[in-house]
Amino acid sequence: MAAHRPPRSVPRPTARGWGLIAAAVVVFVLTQVFRRQELAYLACFLLAVPVFSFAWVVLRRIAISVRRRFAPESGSVGQLVVVNTFLQNWGSVRTPAAVWSEGASAPVRPSPPAALDALPAYLSSALDEPGVTQLRYRLDTRVRGAHEIGPFTLTLSDPFGCALRRLTFGSTDTVLVTPEVFELARIDLRLATGDGAEQVSRRLIGAGEQDVIARKYLPGDSIRRVHWPATAKHGELMVRQDDQRNDQDAVILLDAASFADRERAAGRSQRGAGEPDAAFEWAVSAAASIGVHLVTEGYGVRIVGHSLGRHEPQADGSFLAPHGQSALVRELAFARSDGPDDADAFRAAVAEASLTSPDAPPVFALVAERDEPAGRPGPRGGAGPLAASRLRDLAAMSSHPVAFVVGRPGAVGFELRQAGWNVVPVGSSDRLAELWRSLGEARGIA
Repeated sequence: MAAHRPPRSVPRPTARGWGLIAAAVVVFVLTQVFRRQELAYLACFLLAVPVFSFAWVVLRRIAISVRRRFAPESGSVGQLVVVNTFLQNWGSVRTPAAVWSEGASAPVRPSPPAALDALPAYLSSALDEPGVTQLRYRLDTRVRGAHEIGPFTLTLSDPFGCALRRLTFGSTDTVLVTPEVFELARIDLRLATGDGAEQVSRRLIGAGEQDVIARKYLPGDSIRRVHWPATAKHGELMVRQDDQRNDQDAVILLDAASFADRERAAGRSQRGAGEPDAAFEWAVSAAASIGVHLVTEGYGVRIVGHSLGRHEPQADGSFLAPHGQSALVRELAFARSDGPDDADAFRAAVAEASLTSPDAPPVFALVAERDEPAGRPGPRGGAGPLAASRLRDLAAMSSHPVAFVVGRPGAVGFELRQAGWNVVPVGSSDRLAELWRSLGEARGIA
């Protein structure tokens, strides 16, 4: 493996180096004042030390290779992800002790500077390749998205500590931080039809084919799918396949435009540069959690209303088991709040989902509320009425329309409730699992 040659970098003096240079200048001046040759010798010595230091850091050649591994390869927000960096010194002499760090794309914090001991020299006659030195540190996973980690930076100093030179090695690697996903309870949503006397149950637990076929348990199967009668009969764990297929799609409407409007109304100056919006991050995490839950229960899930930047969206727009959960979470890792405010796209998604089943699809909306008093529609043309108008008519196209409205109760929640949505007021610190369980309890659990 070829050694990596770092790009040329300009050395800079340290505080000690600047002090010696300044002292040399002062002594040179005193030499002219006092006419003493001894002072000239002292000035030359003081100047020679930083000159030697500069020459040492400039001429010192370091050839190391860098490899990087993440454990795990991708993680969710707040999850522990460890970066393992492997170094090999391909030079014929050992490297000097230095300070190392690794960069990261904003807003991820780079690794803290740390001391690096000298790497042993590479003796080609004795070893096929140099020995490997492993460095470990915890990655900053506060912000979801695809983040560039690297390059590896080495800060080199001379023995006198008068000069510094920063060298970079290797390239960058990308780590994906996905939104946090919460496990949701299996609930029934009961809906009133007609005059309200008749109750129809829309189960979110296996709405597909009901023929129970048991098979052997495989690693990765949910323990909730264990078929206990078949397990007792065969003497080994068996799982159900009764709801592996579902002819119904569900739709998740992540109204990113409403969160962008809310952020503009609140003022970006209230947040630091690169700091994520807590309300939008809550909505993305909720969309991922609901989507994973529905895909696990056999639904095909469609998500619309968010921007992905340069990331390519799902090809057919629907996430299906068995790989839909991971694909859905990976796509939402790129979600941005500058999504299109296109009501036609929302309607088209619900209409397409209704084609997969004679029944109307379940629709879950995540929308932001502006700080307006409850029961008042807000000013004409404001973000509140616009957000509500994109979703208002979709209630009639859904078997159970549920809207999670993030923010203080206001115009959006009021108008959606009037249009027939089941509105769940949400704060950015609320727990989705508790809200989801309360939603089932309020409408009846079978």
